[in-house]
Amino acid sequence: MPSDPGVRATSATLPALLDELAVHHAEREALVSARGRVRFRELSALASRVAGGLAARGVGRGTRVGLLLPNWPEWLAIAFGVWRCGGVLVPLSTLYRPRELAHALEHAEVSVLVAVRGFLSHDYAANLEAIAPGITRAARPAFGALRELILLDSSAPLDLGPLLAGPTGDPGAGPMPDDPATIVFTSGSTAEPKGAVHTHAALRLAADGDAAVLGIEPEDRTWGYLPFFFAGGLVAVALATLSRGAAVVLQDVFEPGETLRLLETERVSVFFAWPHQAEALIAHPSFSATRLQLRKGVGANTKWAPALYGPGHHAVGSYGMTETPPLCAAWPWNASLERRSQSHGRPIGRRELRIVDPDTGAVLAPGAEGEICVRGPELLIGYCGEPPGACLGAEGFFHTGDLGRLDGDGALHFVGRLKDVIKTAGANVAAAEVEAVLLEHPAVGSAYVVPIPDARRGEDVAAFVVLASPLAAEELLAHCRGRLASYKVPRRLWVRCEDALPTKGSGKVDKSQLRAEAARLTAADGPAGSRPGGSG
Repeated sequence: MPSDPGVRATSATLPALLDELAVHHAEREALVSARGRVRFRELSALASRVAGGLAARGVGRGTRVGLLLPNWPEWLAIAFGVWRCGGVLVPLSTLYRPRELAHALEHAEVSVLVAVRGFLSHDYAANLEAIAPGITRAARPAFGALRELILLDSSAPLDLGPLLAGPTGDPGAGPMPDDPATIVFTSGSTAEPKGAVHTHAALRLAADGDAAVLGIEPEDRTWGYLPFFFAGGLVAVALATLSRGAAVVLQDVFEPGETLRLLETERVSVFFAWPHQAEALIAHPSFSATRLQLRKGVGANTKWAPALYGPGHHAVGSYGMTETPPLCAAWPWNASLERRSQSHGRPIGRRELRIVDPDTGAVLAPGAEGEICVRGPELLIGYCGEPPGACLGAEGFFHTGDLGRLDGDGALHFVGRLKDVIKTAGANVAAAEVEAVLLEHPAVGSAYVVPIPDARRGEDVAAFVVLASPLAAEELLAHCRGRLASYKVPRRLWVRCEDALPTKGSGKVDKSQLRAEAARLTAADGPAGSRPGGSG
Protein backbone atom coordinates (compact mmCIF):
# COMPACT_ATOMS: atom_id res chain seq x y z
CA MET A 1 0.00 0.00 0.00
CA PRO A 2 2.43 2.71 -1.08
CA SER A 3 1.60 6.35 -0.63
CA ASP A 4 0.38 8.18 -3.70
CA PRO A 5 3.34 9.93 -5.38
CA GLY A 6 1.01 12.15 -7.41
CA VAL A 7 0.31 14.65 -4.66
CA ARG A 8 3.70 15.45 -3.15
CA ALA A 9 3.97 19.02 -1.93
CA THR A 10 5.33 21.60 -4.33
CA SER A 11 4.36 24.46 -2.04
CA ALA A 12 3.80 23.53 1.57
CA THR A 13 0.47 25.24 2.15
CA LEU A 14 -3.03 23.84 2.43
CA PRO A 15 -4.43 25.74 -0.59
CA ALA A 16 -1.56 24.33 -2.68
CA LEU A 17 -2.49 20.85 -1.47
CA LEU A 18 -6.08 21.26 -2.69
CA ASP A 19 -4.85 22.64 -6.03
CA GLU A 20 -2.70 19.54 -6.50
CA LEU A 21 -5.54 17.21 -5.56
CA ALA A 22 -7.92 18.96 -7.96
CA VAL A 23 -5.48 18.20 -10.79
CA HIS A 24 -4.44 14.65 -9.92
CA HIS A 25 -7.78 13.38 -8.57
CA ALA A 26 -10.28 15.74 -10.23
CA GLU A 27 -13.14 13.28 -10.71
CA ARG A 28 -12.63 11.21 -7.58
CA GLU A 29 -15.03 11.72 -4.70
CA ALA A 30 -13.48 13.76 -1.91
CA LEU A 31 -16.46 14.09 0.43
CA VAL A 32 -19.49 11.83 0.78
CA SER A 33 -22.42 13.03 2.85
CA ALA A 34 -26.19 12.95 3.13
CA ARG A 35 -25.92 16.62 2.13
CA GLY A 36 -24.24 15.77 -1.17
CA ARG A 37 -21.22 14.18 -2.86
CA VAL A 38 -18.30 16.43 -3.72
CA ARG A 39 -15.46 15.59 -6.11
CA PHE A 40 -12.00 17.07 -5.70
CA ARG A 41 -12.42 19.54 -8.55
CA GLU A 42 -15.79 20.60 -7.09
CA LEU A 43 -14.30 21.07 -3.62
CA SER A 44 -11.55 23.22 -5.10
CA ALA A 45 -14.02 25.32 -7.09
CA LEU A 46 -16.31 25.80 -4.08
CA ALA A 47 -13.35 26.77 -1.90
CA SER A 48 -12.36 29.38 -4.50
CA ARG A 49 -15.85 30.87 -4.45
CA VAL A 50 -15.80 30.97 -0.66
CA ALA A 51 -12.39 32.66 -0.75
CA GLY A 52 -13.77 35.33 -3.06
CA GLY A 53 -16.70 35.96 -0.74
CA LEU A 54 -14.47 36.16 2.30
CA ALA A 55 -11.96 38.41 0.57
CA ALA A 56 -14.77 40.85 -0.24
CA ARG A 57 -15.44 40.98 3.51
CA GLY A 58 -11.85 41.89 4.24
CA VAL A 59 -10.46 38.47 5.06
CA GLY A 60 -6.78 38.37 4.16
CA ARG A 61 -3.48 37.11 5.41
CA GLY A 62 -3.66 36.67 9.18
CA THR A 63 -7.40 37.36 9.57
CA ARG A 64 -8.85 35.03 12.18
CA VAL A 65 -12.05 33.34 11.01
CA GLY A 66 -14.18 31.28 13.38
CA LEU A 67 -16.12 28.29 12.03
CA LEU A 68 -19.07 26.82 13.95
CA LEU A 69 -20.53 24.01 11.86
CA PRO A 70 -21.11 20.23 12.11
CA ASN A 71 -19.10 17.76 10.00
CA TRP A 72 -20.67 18.77 6.69
CA PRO A 73 -18.98 19.16 3.29
CA GLU A 74 -19.44 22.92 3.75
CA TRP A 75 -17.06 22.81 6.72
CA LEU A 76 -14.09 21.83 4.59
CA ALA A 77 -15.08 24.07 1.68
CA ILE A 78 -15.12 27.05 4.05
CA ALA A 79 -11.88 25.97 5.71
CA PHE A 80 -10.01 25.81 2.41
CA GLY A 81 -11.62 29.13 1.43
CA VAL A 82 -10.23 30.75 4.57
CA TRP A 83 -6.80 29.28 3.88
CA ARG A 84 -6.81 30.49 0.26
CA CYS A 85 -7.21 34.04 1.59
CA GLY A 86 -4.32 33.51 3.98
CA GLY A 87 -6.74 33.59 6.92
CA VAL A 88 -6.33 31.68 10.17
CA LEU A 89 -9.08 29.13 10.77
CA VAL A 90 -10.47 28.89 14.33
CA PRO A 91 -12.63 25.73 14.54
CA LEU A 92 -15.29 26.06 17.26
CA SER A 93 -16.89 23.18 19.09
CA THR A 94 -20.53 22.50 18.26
CA LEU A 95 -20.87 21.41 21.91
CA TYR A 96 -19.90 24.81 23.34
CA ARG A 97 -22.21 26.56 25.77
CA PRO A 98 -22.35 30.38 25.61
CA ARG A 99 -19.60 30.82 28.23
CA GLU A 100 -17.21 28.54 26.34
CA LEU A 101 -18.07 30.13 23.00
CA ALA A 102 -17.42 33.60 24.39
CA HIS A 103 -14.02 32.53 25.71
CA ALA A 104 -12.96 31.02 22.38
CA LEU A 105 -14.06 34.02 20.32
CA GLU A 106 -12.32 36.48 22.64
CA HIS A 107 -9.17 34.46 23.30
CA ALA A 108 -8.57 33.77 19.58
CA GLU A 109 -9.53 37.35 18.64
CA VAL A 110 -11.90 36.11 15.94
CA SER A 111 -12.68 38.85 13.41
CA VAL A 112 -15.14 36.98 11.19
CA LEU A 113 -17.45 34.19 12.35
CA VAL A 114 -19.20 31.75 10.02
CA ALA A 115 -21.84 29.75 11.90
CA VAL A 116 -24.91 27.65 11.24
CA ARG A 117 -28.00 28.97 13.00
CA GLY A 118 -28.66 25.68 14.74
CA PHE A 119 -28.08 21.96 14.70
CA LEU A 120 -30.16 19.28 16.44
CA SER A 121 -31.03 20.73 19.86
CA HIS A 122 -28.33 23.40 19.66
CA ASP A 123 -29.43 26.97 18.89
CA TYR A 124 -26.16 28.71 18.05
CA ALA A 125 -27.87 31.97 17.12
CA ALA A 126 -29.44 32.06 20.60
CA ASN A 127 -26.06 31.24 22.17
CA LEU A 128 -24.50 34.17 20.36
CA GLU A 129 -27.33 36.43 21.52
CA ALA A 130 -26.73 35.25 25.07
CA ILE A 131 -23.13 36.47 25.03
CA ALA A 132 -23.81 39.66 23.03
CA PRO A 133 -27.46 40.77 22.74
CA GLY A 134 -28.26 42.01 19.24
CA ILE A 135 -25.21 40.37 17.66
CA THR A 136 -27.21 38.33 15.15
CA ARG A 137 -29.11 41.41 13.95
CA ALA A 138 -26.28 43.93 13.85
CA ALA A 139 -24.79 44.96 10.53
CA ARG A 140 -21.41 45.28 12.26
CA PRO A 141 -21.49 43.06 15.35
CA ALA A 142 -19.53 44.28 18.33
CA PHE A 143 -18.03 41.56 20.49
CA GLY A 144 -14.33 41.60 21.18
CA ALA A 145 -12.53 41.65 17.83
CA LEU A 146 -15.58 40.34 15.93
CA ARG A 147 -16.64 42.60 13.07
CA GLU A 148 -18.54 40.23 10.77
CA LEU A 149 -21.05 37.44 11.49
CA ILE A 150 -22.25 35.18 8.69
CA LEU A 151 -25.14 32.88 9.65
CA LEU A 152 -25.88 29.90 7.41
CA ASP A 153 -29.17 28.00 7.04
CA SER A 154 -28.84 24.32 7.94
CA SER A 155 -31.75 23.27 5.73
CA ALA A 156 -30.05 23.98 2.41
CA PRO A 157 -27.28 21.45 1.63
CA LEU A 158 -24.19 22.93 -0.01
CA ASP A 159 -25.96 26.29 -0.29
CA LEU A 160 -23.55 28.92 0.99
CA GLY A 161 -25.70 31.81 -0.23
CA PRO A 162 -25.22 34.11 2.80
CA LEU A 163 -21.46 33.68 2.44
CA LEU A 164 -21.32 34.01 -1.34
CA ALA A 165 -23.90 36.79 -1.72
CA GLY A 166 -22.60 40.18 -2.67
CA PRO A 167 -19.38 41.23 -4.37
CA THR A 168 -16.39 38.95 -4.90
CA GLY A 169 -12.95 39.96 -3.75
CA ASP A 170 -9.44 38.97 -4.73
CA PRO A 171 -7.95 36.45 -2.24
CA GLY A 172 -4.49 37.66 -3.17
CA ALA A 173 -1.34 35.56 -3.15
CA GLY A 174 -2.49 33.47 -0.20
CA PRO A 175 -0.42 32.19 2.71
CA MET A 176 3.23 31.28 3.11
CA PRO A 177 4.18 27.85 4.49
CA ASP A 178 5.20 29.27 7.87
CA ASP A 179 2.02 31.31 8.29
CA PRO A 180 -0.46 30.18 10.98
CA ALA A 181 -3.26 28.07 9.50
CA THR A 182 -5.32 27.09 12.53
CA ILE A 183 -5.92 27.81 16.18
CA VAL A 184 -7.31 24.60 17.67
CA PHE A 185 -8.55 24.65 21.24
CA THR A 186 -7.38 21.99 23.64
CA SER A 187 -8.02 21.41 27.33
CA GLY A 188 -4.73 21.47 29.16
CA SER A 189 -4.23 21.84 32.89
CA THR A 190 -5.52 25.43 32.98
CA ALA A 191 -9.01 26.62 33.87
CA GLU A 192 -9.81 27.67 30.30
CA PRO A 193 -9.00 25.86 27.03
CA LYS A 194 -5.86 27.05 25.24
CA GLY A 195 -5.56 27.63 21.50
CA ALA A 196 -2.76 25.67 19.83
CA VAL A 197 -1.40 27.50 16.77
CA HIS A 198 -0.34 25.38 13.77
CA THR A 199 1.25 26.51 10.52
CA HIS A 200 0.44 25.38 6.98
CA ALA A 201 3.73 23.55 6.65
CA ALA A 202 3.24 21.77 9.98
CA LEU A 203 -0.27 20.59 9.11
CA ARG A 204 0.84 19.31 5.71
CA LEU A 205 3.68 17.37 7.29
CA ALA A 206 1.39 16.04 10.02
CA ALA A 207 -1.29 14.96 7.54
CA ASP A 208 1.29 13.27 5.33
CA GLY A 209 2.79 11.42 8.31
CA ASP A 210 -0.63 10.29 9.55
CA ALA A 211 -1.63 9.08 6.09
CA ALA A 212 1.61 7.15 5.73
CA VAL A 213 1.41 5.41 9.10
CA LEU A 214 -2.27 4.52 8.54
CA GLY A 215 -1.54 3.24 5.03
CA ILE A 216 -4.18 5.42 3.33
CA GLU A 217 -4.29 5.22 -0.49
CA PRO A 218 -6.70 6.63 -3.11
CA GLU A 219 -9.13 3.69 -3.01
CA ASP A 220 -9.68 4.06 0.73
CA ARG A 221 -12.64 5.70 2.44
CA THR A 222 -12.40 7.10 5.97
CA TRP A 223 -15.35 7.44 8.33
CA GLY A 224 -15.61 11.14 9.10
CA TYR A 225 -17.57 11.47 12.32
CA LEU A 226 -14.72 12.61 14.60
CA PRO A 227 -15.43 16.38 14.87
CA PHE A 228 -13.27 18.61 12.70
CA PHE A 229 -12.93 21.08 15.59
CA PHE A 230 -10.60 18.48 17.12
CA ALA A 231 -7.10 18.02 15.71
CA GLY A 232 -7.85 14.32 15.27
CA GLY A 233 -10.83 15.02 13.04
CA LEU A 234 -9.22 17.84 11.07
CA VAL A 235 -5.75 16.38 10.53
CA ALA A 236 -5.85 12.59 10.93
CA VAL A 237 -9.29 12.13 9.35
CA ALA A 238 -9.88 14.96 6.87
CA LEU A 239 -6.49 16.26 5.74
CA ALA A 240 -4.68 12.89 5.89
CA THR A 241 -7.40 11.18 3.84
CA LEU A 242 -7.76 13.96 1.28
CA SER A 243 -3.98 14.25 0.89
CA ARG A 244 -3.95 10.74 -0.58
CA GLY A 245 -6.81 11.37 -2.99
CA ALA A 246 -9.15 9.26 -0.83
CA ALA A 247 -12.69 10.08 0.29
CA VAL A 248 -14.06 11.11 3.68
CA VAL A 249 -17.50 9.65 4.39
CA LEU A 250 -19.12 12.25 6.62
CA GLN A 251 -21.65 11.65 9.36
CA ASP A 252 -22.85 14.39 11.70
CA VAL A 253 -24.87 12.25 14.16
CA PHE A 254 -23.70 8.95 15.62
CA GLU A 255 -26.34 6.22 15.80
CA PRO A 256 -24.82 2.71 15.78
CA GLY A 257 -27.36 1.12 13.46
CA GLU A 258 -27.23 3.94 10.92
CA THR A 259 -23.45 4.10 11.18
CA LEU A 260 -23.15 0.38 10.41
CA ARG A 261 -25.39 0.84 7.37
CA LEU A 262 -23.27 3.78 6.18
CA LEU A 263 -19.98 1.95 6.70
CA GLU A 264 -21.23 -1.03 4.68
CA THR A 265 -22.94 0.92 1.89
CA GLU A 266 -20.00 3.28 1.31
CA ARG A 267 -17.36 0.52 1.69
CA VAL A 268 -15.50 2.45 4.41
CA SER A 269 -12.06 0.99 5.04
CA VAL A 270 -10.48 3.39 7.59
CA PHE A 271 -11.83 3.80 11.13
CA PHE A 272 -10.53 6.72 13.19
CA ALA A 273 -12.86 7.41 16.09
CA TRP A 274 -13.40 7.08 19.81
CA PRO A 275 -13.25 3.70 21.59
CA HIS A 276 -16.80 3.92 22.93
CA GLN A 277 -18.11 4.22 19.38
CA ALA A 278 -16.29 1.08 18.26
CA GLU A 279 -17.75 -0.76 21.24
CA ALA A 280 -21.26 0.54 20.48
CA LEU A 281 -21.00 -0.72 16.89
CA ILE A 282 -19.87 -4.18 18.00
CA ALA A 283 -22.67 -4.39 20.57
CA HIS A 284 -25.40 -3.46 18.07
CA PRO A 285 -27.75 -6.33 17.06
CA SER A 286 -27.04 -5.86 13.35
CA PHE A 287 -23.24 -5.92 13.69
CA SER A 288 -22.80 -9.62 12.94
CA ALA A 289 -24.88 -9.34 9.75
CA THR A 290 -23.11 -6.21 8.48
CA ARG A 291 -20.48 -6.73 5.77
CA LEU A 292 -17.79 -4.31 6.90
CA GLN A 293 -14.59 -3.59 4.98
CA LEU A 294 -12.79 -1.84 7.82
CA ARG A 295 -9.12 -2.84 7.76
CA LYS A 296 -7.17 0.30 8.68
CA GLY A 297 -7.32 2.89 11.42
CA VAL A 298 -6.51 3.13 15.12
CA GLY A 299 -7.05 0.95 18.16
CA ALA A 300 -4.82 -2.02 17.38
CA ASN A 301 -3.88 -2.18 21.07
CA THR A 302 -7.51 -2.43 22.25
CA LYS A 303 -9.72 -5.40 23.08
CA TRP A 304 -12.29 -4.41 20.45
CA ALA A 305 -9.92 -4.26 17.45
CA PRO A 306 -10.14 -7.97 16.43
CA ALA A 307 -13.95 -7.86 16.41
CA LEU A 308 -14.24 -4.58 14.50
CA TYR A 309 -11.48 -5.09 11.93
CA GLY A 310 -11.38 -8.87 11.65
CA PRO A 311 -8.25 -11.01 11.17
CA GLY A 312 -5.27 -9.68 9.22
CA HIS A 313 -6.16 -6.03 9.79
CA HIS A 314 -3.71 -3.14 9.45
CA ALA A 315 -4.92 -0.93 12.32
CA VAL A 316 -2.27 0.73 14.47
CA GLY A 317 -1.83 1.60 18.13
CA SER A 318 -1.09 5.32 18.44
CA TYR A 319 -0.29 8.19 20.81
CA GLY A 320 -0.81 11.89 20.23
CA MET A 321 -2.54 15.14 21.12
CA THR A 322 -3.67 18.47 19.68
CA GLU A 323 -0.22 19.98 20.03
CA THR A 324 1.61 17.26 18.08
CA PRO A 325 -0.94 17.20 16.00
CA PRO A 326 -2.53 14.70 16.49
CA LEU A 327 -0.62 11.42 15.99
CA CYS A 328 2.86 11.52 17.50
CA ALA A 329 3.88 7.85 17.65
CA ALA A 330 2.70 4.60 16.07
CA TRP A 331 4.05 1.51 14.37
CA PRO A 332 3.06 1.77 10.67
CA TRP A 333 0.22 -0.24 9.11
CA ASN A 334 2.63 -2.84 7.67
CA ALA A 335 4.50 -3.62 10.90
CA SER A 336 3.74 -6.93 12.57
CA LEU A 337 0.44 -7.11 14.44
CA GLU A 338 2.39 -7.98 17.58
CA ARG A 339 4.25 -4.66 17.41
CA ARG A 340 1.16 -2.65 16.44
CA SER A 341 -0.86 -4.04 19.34
CA GLN A 342 1.68 -4.03 22.16
CA SER A 343 3.03 -0.47 22.17
CA HIS A 344 2.32 2.99 20.80
CA GLY A 345 5.17 2.72 18.32
CA ARG A 346 7.99 4.93 17.15
CA PRO A 347 7.83 8.66 16.36
CA ILE A 348 5.91 9.52 13.18
CA GLY A 349 7.39 11.66 10.43
CA ARG A 350 10.14 14.00 11.59
CA ARG A 351 9.17 13.98 15.27
CA GLU A 352 11.62 13.00 18.01
CA LEU A 353 10.70 11.55 21.40
CA ARG A 354 12.56 11.56 24.69
CA ILE A 355 11.64 10.66 28.26
CA VAL A 356 12.77 13.01 31.00
CA ASP A 357 12.65 13.18 34.76
CA PRO A 358 9.59 15.38 35.53
CA ASP A 359 11.42 17.18 38.33
CA THR A 360 14.95 17.66 36.98
CA GLY A 361 14.44 17.45 33.21
CA ALA A 362 17.26 14.94 32.90
CA VAL A 363 16.96 12.60 29.92
CA LEU A 364 16.18 9.05 31.05
CA ALA A 365 17.44 5.78 29.60
CA PRO A 366 15.21 3.29 27.73
CA GLY A 367 12.89 1.46 30.10
CA ALA A 368 12.69 4.26 32.66
CA GLU A 369 9.35 6.00 33.21
CA GLY A 370 9.18 9.77 32.99
CA GLU A 371 7.55 12.65 31.17
CA ILE A 372 7.04 12.23 27.42
CA CYS A 373 8.63 15.07 25.43
CA VAL A 374 8.44 15.57 21.66
CA ARG A 375 9.86 17.97 19.09
CA GLY A 376 9.66 18.31 15.34
CA PRO A 377 8.41 20.58 12.53
CA GLU A 378 4.90 19.07 12.78
CA LEU A 379 4.30 20.56 16.24
CA LEU A 380 2.44 23.71 17.24
CA ILE A 381 4.45 26.92 17.13
CA GLY A 382 2.85 28.12 20.36
CA TYR A 383 -0.37 28.91 22.14
CA CYS A 384 -2.64 31.78 21.19
CA GLY A 385 -1.74 34.90 23.16
CA GLU A 386 1.77 33.68 23.98
CA PRO A 387 5.06 34.41 22.15
CA PRO A 388 5.92 31.78 19.53
CA GLY A 389 7.99 28.99 21.03
CA ALA A 390 7.18 29.94 24.63
CA CYS A 391 5.67 26.50 25.25
CA LEU A 392 8.81 24.71 24.05
CA GLY A 393 11.95 23.95 26.05
CA ALA A 394 15.41 25.31 25.28
CA GLU A 395 16.04 22.44 22.85
CA GLY A 396 12.65 22.78 21.17
CA PHE A 397 10.95 19.89 22.99
CA PHE A 398 7.30 20.12 24.00
CA HIS A 399 6.57 18.72 27.47
CA THR A 400 3.34 16.74 27.10
CA GLY A 401 2.53 16.32 30.77
CA ASP A 402 2.13 12.59 30.11
CA LEU A 403 4.02 9.70 31.66
CA GLY A 404 5.63 7.00 29.53
CA ARG A 405 8.74 5.02 28.66
CA LEU A 406 10.69 4.03 25.54
CA ASP A 407 11.62 0.39 25.00
CA GLY A 408 14.76 -0.99 23.34
CA ASP A 409 13.22 -0.54 19.87
CA GLY A 410 12.55 3.14 20.53
CA ALA A 411 8.80 2.46 20.77
CA LEU A 412 6.67 4.47 23.18
CA HIS A 413 4.61 2.96 25.99
CA PHE A 414 2.10 5.44 27.40
CA VAL A 415 1.60 5.01 31.16
CA GLY A 416 -0.64 7.84 32.36
CA ARG A 417 -1.04 11.60 32.77
CA LEU A 418 1.00 13.93 34.92
CA LYS A 419 -1.27 16.88 34.28
CA ASP A 420 -4.67 17.22 35.92
CA VAL A 421 -6.59 16.29 32.78
CA ILE A 422 -9.44 13.82 32.35
CA LYS A 423 -9.73 11.99 29.01
CA THR A 424 -13.34 11.01 28.37
CA ALA A 425 -14.40 9.36 25.10
CA GLY A 426 -11.29 10.75 23.38
CA ALA A 427 -11.80 14.35 24.54
CA ASN A 428 -9.64 16.14 27.13
CA VAL A 429 -11.31 17.89 30.05
CA ALA A 430 -9.30 20.21 32.28
CA ALA A 431 -10.26 19.60 35.90
CA ALA A 432 -9.55 23.27 36.61
CA GLU A 433 -12.19 24.40 34.10
CA VAL A 434 -14.93 22.25 35.66
CA GLU A 435 -13.88 23.33 39.14
CA ALA A 436 -14.11 26.98 38.11
CA VAL A 437 -17.68 26.47 36.85
CA LEU A 438 -18.71 24.66 40.05
CA LEU A 439 -17.26 27.52 42.10
CA GLU A 440 -19.35 30.05 40.15
CA HIS A 441 -22.40 28.76 42.06
CA PRO A 442 -22.81 30.77 45.27
CA ALA A 443 -23.67 27.64 47.27
CA VAL A 444 -20.32 25.98 46.52
CA GLY A 445 -17.45 26.66 48.88
CA SER A 446 -14.82 24.48 47.22
CA ALA A 447 -14.70 21.88 44.44
CA TYR A 448 -12.29 19.13 43.41
CA VAL A 449 -12.72 17.38 40.06
CA VAL A 450 -11.23 13.94 39.40
CA PRO A 451 -11.60 11.16 36.83
CA ILE A 452 -13.54 7.95 37.42
CA PRO A 453 -13.13 4.82 35.31
CA ASP A 454 -15.75 4.02 32.68
CA ALA A 455 -15.78 0.82 30.64
CA ARG A 456 -16.91 2.54 27.43
CA ARG A 457 -15.58 6.09 27.64
CA GLY A 458 -12.28 5.35 29.39
CA GLU A 459 -12.84 8.00 32.03
CA ASP A 460 -15.72 10.19 33.19
CA VAL A 461 -15.77 13.43 35.14
CA ALA A 462 -16.59 13.34 38.85
CA ALA A 463 -16.51 15.99 41.56
CA PHE A 464 -16.26 16.37 45.32
CA VAL A 465 -17.80 19.63 46.57
CA VAL A 466 -17.98 21.43 49.87
CA LEU A 467 -21.18 23.46 50.16
CA ALA A 468 -21.39 26.90 51.72
CA SER A 469 -25.20 26.59 51.88
CA PRO A 470 -27.70 23.77 51.25
CA LEU A 471 -28.12 22.79 47.60
CA ALA A 472 -29.56 19.79 45.78
CA ALA A 473 -27.09 17.87 43.60
CA GLU A 474 -29.39 18.08 40.58
CA GLU A 475 -29.50 21.88 40.86
CA LEU A 476 -25.72 22.04 40.82
CA LEU A 477 -25.54 19.68 37.83
CA ALA A 478 -28.09 21.85 36.00
CA HIS A 479 -25.81 24.83 36.70
CA CYS A 480 -22.95 22.90 35.05
CA ARG A 481 -25.06 21.85 32.05
CA GLY A 482 -25.80 25.47 31.28
CA ARG A 483 -22.10 26.39 31.20
CA LEU A 484 -20.21 23.29 30.03
CA ALA A 485 -20.28 20.98 27.04
CA SER A 486 -22.10 17.78 27.98
CA TYR A 487 -18.95 15.63 28.19
CA LYS A 488 -17.48 17.99 30.82
CA VAL A 489 -20.47 17.82 33.19
CA PRO A 490 -19.76 15.59 36.22
CA ARG A 491 -21.32 12.14 35.99
CA ARG A 492 -20.86 11.74 39.75
CA LEU A 493 -21.01 14.38 42.44
CA TRP A 494 -20.31 13.86 46.14
CA VAL A 495 -20.77 16.41 48.94
CA ARG A 496 -18.12 16.47 51.65
CA CYS A 497 -17.25 18.54 54.71
CA GLU A 498 -13.99 20.45 54.35
CA ASP A 499 -12.33 18.62 57.23
CA ALA A 500 -13.27 15.24 55.69
CA LEU A 501 -11.13 15.81 52.60
CA PRO A 502 -7.72 14.07 52.49
CA THR A 503 -4.77 16.44 52.62
CA LYS A 504 -1.03 16.34 51.93
CA GLY A 505 1.65 17.45 54.37
CA SER A 506 1.50 20.88 52.73
CA GLY A 507 -2.15 21.18 53.71
CA LYS A 508 -3.34 20.96 50.10
CA VAL A 509 -6.11 18.54 49.23
CA ASP A 510 -4.66 15.21 48.08
CA LYS A 511 -6.29 14.54 44.72
CA SER A 512 -4.63 11.15 44.36
CA GLN A 513 -6.59 9.98 47.41
CA LEU A 514 -9.76 11.59 46.04
CA ARG A 515 -9.29 9.72 42.75
CA ALA A 516 -8.96 6.45 44.64
CA GLU A 517 -12.05 7.22 46.72
CA ALA A 518 -14.03 8.17 43.62
CA ALA A 519 -13.07 4.90 41.95
CA ARG A 520 -14.18 2.92 45.01
CA LEU A 521 -17.50 4.75 45.25
CA THR A 522 -18.16 4.30 41.54
CA ALA A 523 -17.45 0.58 41.69
CA ALA A 524 -19.81 0.22 44.66
CA ASP A 525 -22.63 2.26 43.14
CA GLY A 526 -22.57 0.80 39.60
CA PRO A 527 -22.53 2.61 36.21
CA ALA A 528 -23.04 6.36 36.44
CA GLY A 529 -25.44 6.32 33.52
CA SER A 530 -27.85 4.13 35.52
CA ARG A 531 -28.28 6.74 38.26
CA PRO A 532 -30.68 9.69 37.90
CA GLY A 533 -28.72 12.87 37.30
CA GLY A 534 -25.45 10.96 37.32
CA SER A 535 -24.77 12.06 40.91
CA GLY A 536 -23.73 10.09 43.93
